[in-house]
Amino acid sequence: MFRQLIIAVALSAMFTADAIALAPRRIRPKLHRNDAVWSQGCLIEKYYKQRLDHFHFQRDVPEQPSFQQRYFVCEKYWSNGPGGVRGPIFFYAGNEANVELYVNATGLIWENAQAFGALIIFVEHRYYGKTQPFGPDSWQVDPSYLTVEQALADYATLLWHLKADSPGGGAADSPVIAFGGSYGGMLSAWMRVKYPHVIAGAVAASAPVAAFPGVPGWRPQRFWEIVTYDATAAAGSAPECVTNVRLAFGYLRQLSRFAAGRASLSALLRLCSPLEDEAQALAAAYWLQGAFDAFAMGNYPFSSSYISDNPDHPLPAWPMRAACTHMVVGRATKPSNLIEALRDAAGVLYNVTGDVQCYDLETSGPAAGNQGPWDYQWCTELMGQELPYYPTTGVTDMFWDQGPFNLSVIEAHCREAWGVTPRPDWSAIAYGGLDYRYASNIVFSNGGYDPWSAFGVLSNVSDSVVAISIPEGAHHLDLMYSTPSDPPSVVAARQQEMALVRSWIAQHRATRHSSRGGESASSDVLSSGSTSTGSSSS
Repeated sequence: MFRQLIIAVALSAMFTADAIALAPRRIRPKLHRNDAVWSQGCLIEKYYKQRLDHFHFQRDVPEQPSFQQRYFVCEKYWSNGPGGVRGPIFFYAGNEANVELYVNATGLIWENAQAFGALIIFVEHRYYGKTQPFGPDSWQVDPSYLTVEQALADYATLLWHLKADSPGGGAADSPVIAFGGSYGGMLSAWMRVKYPHVIAGAVAASAPVAAFPGVPGWRPQRFWEIVTYDATAAAGSAPECVTNVRLAFGYLRQLSRFAAGRASLSALLRLCSPLEDEAQALAAAYWLQGAFDAFAMGNYPFSSSYISDNPDHPLPAWPMRAACTHMVVGRATKPSNLIEALRDAAGVLYNVTGDVQCYDLETSGPAAGNQGPWDYQWCTELMGQELPYYPTTGVTDMFWDQGPFNLSVIEAHCREAWGVTPRPDWSAIAYGGLDYRYASNIVFSNGGYDPWSAFGVLSNVSDSVVAISIPEGAHHLDLMYSTPSDPPSVVAARQQEMALVRSWIAQHRATRHSSRGGESASSDVLSSGSTSTGSSSS
């Protein structure tokens, strides 16, 4: 059954005595076709017979349960080096979406594959896209096999068999370099930590590996402080923006208290349906906050539809700056004018087409609600879910006081929605939070405009666990296609990343063993036996 998930959320300081129901929200990049990728004519869609549970056996069954895991492969640039040794494998660790999104967007892989003579493979995460263990919307059937550990084991198993089953064993000595952004960046780093014999190195872009309550020093409010930084003059936005956004939210919260105020607020925000109570008024405030979340994550120097709701109508370059132009009004202006300015600022996202007559809070934009497998991952593993769980202060950011981080409220939601409660310390225990002293061959990149950098590795851990800062970078900008408008910092970051990749490949070549080891797999990944199509539309 497809239903809205409901949680109880603590109110701001004005309403601390009440509890409000609110739908969790998350930015959802949209899928679109990138002709620069598909016109190369090399992508083949395949499926691998993957084990459902890598860590337990079902007894007295003829075969352990399995499912079909989708991946895309391109052999066009895979070349032979000296002595006939095959080139490396560039592997993208699929995120919480249809893997074609990352196939289309990850220019760093496509722009460097030929120079490195690399095989390209993008693997889809279980329970997302077309990789559904129990049929469509598998999360509604049984989400219990949706864990980071299972996903990492999927990737390791597929890559192991890909190398073992390659024609003539040609891929056996090919080093695998993992790439990923955001959650995919976390997975790529953790792949290197957990399966170093499979992954020779990892490029982890905008990977919030410390975004968990169990990590020492974790402070979720930091996310919104960086969103606010994007709206400052230091980040290129109008000087008045932060002050006026904060004032507008303050007036909005005041109007939310009483019926006449909510009626006025409904008109000022041009909502399709009037706000009937304080809960709906709070939802409207979060809806507006979600737009600024999107502007910060998608604060790219070029127009982009990666974050926007409509691929045919991309967000403008530097969308936070564009939104802040609407907030250039005097502090002495009327509260109603400030709220209208806030509405128009959010309209840079929610009215990206320019033809929206009224706003529907249930359907507007990528911040319009979250349900499904990612909410399950939040409720079990506390994978990043900023809205409405990461609170703001109204002092160190431009929003309003949302109270402290409230794990009890989250646990109540998760019990109601899924019958589970999260383990706050597990990710820190399993993957170490920010402690990468015992790891090697990982590069962590973070952008100064990206709010998820609040939970990233920001300084070098060792000579081989390197942190790259991109002051003008938004969410994993370095993984995207290069453009003439790229700031020098991201150009330099990409060069440094690929230089490290080259060094990891050389290291692998120098230390590889003559014995390949491992069992020969029963299913052929690169040659016959996989379901494949010559093309796919997005």
